[in-house]
Amino acid sequence: MKILAINELLEEFRFVDRLLEVVKETYIDAVVFTGNILRAEARSAEWQQALAEHRAPSLNQPEVVRERENDAQSLNRFFKLLSSMGIPAYLVPGRNDAPEWFFLQAAFNSEIVAANVYNVHRSFAPLERNWIVAGYGGEITKGERDHEFFLRYPGWEAEFSLDFLRHLDQDKILLFHTSPVEPYEGQVQSGGHEMVSHIIKTYTPHFAFCTPPGGHRGKLVLANTLIVFPGRLSEGEYAVLDTKERDVTFGNLK
Repeated sequence: MKILAINELLEEFRFVDRLLEVVKETYIDAVVFTGNILRAEARSAEWQQALAEHRAPSLNQPEVVRERENDAQSLNRFFKLLSSMGIPAYLVPGRNDAPEWFFLQAAFNSEIVAANVYNVHRSFAPLERNWIVAGYGGEITKGERDHEFFLRYPGWEAEFSLDFLRHLDQDKILLFHTSPVEPYEGQVQSGGHEMVSHIIKTYTPHFAFCTPPGGHRGKLVLANTLIVFPGRLSEGEYAVLDTKERDVTFGNLK
């Protein structure tokens, strides 16, 4: 089985049409996406301004409201792209893909229309044979929680949300927007979270996909799990995993 891994779209759609060519030419069986469909420029600016002014950030700022309309279009456009691939597509939201209800509603609407698109944030869906794909999106934090401006969840919440995995006997593939704490391929430090490492060590999935810290692509073997960091789709980067050979190939759409 071959899996196409992408993340960090950041509303940069100039490369996405070429993904369809990769799917056909490489005989891809499934696609996984680990977050950040949205760029969230207005929200980020308001967040920083609020911090500087020692006040709570507001979603009612005119720039943020205008950005929300564009966000809806970007979400729908991306979900339609996944649907058009004609193969199972699994995703979790990124830090930018907020508010939580906004993303979940768009994902739910897409799942109703497209039977091949699965939001596995705090959930799971079957793949072929004896495989299941599960995941946890957003930024995993030490204790902070936000589901309005950005998606940020404390580590304990991620741990308890994925507790259902211990009841599943199928071969597992896990998706995270946050990386494990271990560095990979020459990186001095990952900038990830120890809870991701803990979850992977606990449930020992065959494979895991994470959003790369700093945008760097690479791979890491943690316990018996091969973890793939596909790079940024906004820069044309992607990865293809051959599950039988446990081999990862990195590509660029530029």
